[in-house]
Amino acid sequence: MSTFKRDFQKTFGTNPGNWLKKKRLEEAYFQINRQSRKPSDVYLEVGSEDLSHFLYAFKKEFGRAPSELMP
Repeated sequence: MSTFKRDFQKTFGTNPGNWLKKKRLEEAYFQINRQSRKPSDVYLEVGSEDLSHFLYAFKKEFGRAPSELMP
């Protein structure tokens, strides 16, 4: 396991947990921005169990709340 984590860090520049979190948030961004979906509909699909934590993580990652992306 430690070899995998070390190799993953070299390849992607981050640990597997952070990489996965970022990919999930990117998918949420895509669904909210491009497919006009509501954050309350998306957060469970991308693996977040709590809406308020999802909103906090989204804003921390992208600098804007998900509601600011909606048309």
